[in-house]
Amino acid sequence: MYTIAENTDYKELTYLFYDNGLEITPGIERPSNVVKCWSCRNSINQDLIGGASLEMRNGHFVVADVAVNIEFRQKKIGTRLMNLIEEEIIKRGGNEAWLVAKAPDLYIKLGWEVVTREQAPDISKCFSCIKYGKECNPQILHKRF
Repeated sequence: MYTIAENTDYKELTYLFYDNGLEITPGIERPSNVVKCWSCRNSINQDLIGGASLEMRNGHFVVADVAVNIEFRQKKIGTRLMNLIEEEIIKRGGNEAWLVAKAPDLYIKLGWEVVTREQAPDISKCFSCIKYGKECNPQILHKRF
């Protein structure tokens, strides 16, 4: 079993994100554009097993980070985190959101659509990275609510 709740300790989440392959500097302070974060904890020992963050970038809602430790994947934790993010966006009056993902399958199953780089607003450092399209091929996704 696990529990998901709002998390105000962004620094704690950065280690989870980093350990799960997201491009983030572990231990950084919460950026000012972070709207809300969630953590998922093992109900037995309270270990952090998943988390997510929502940001506002250039006036757009962006799903910034979503990660679940490998041994807890396939338990619908990612889906629950995404549902909370989408609910938060709608609650705040948003009607669309963006994300950049190296593994887009979950998001596509949840109704997100892959778009081209040209169709997306300037919401990611990926767009200006020299690895983009060469060593790294993330997908840009969009969803309307």
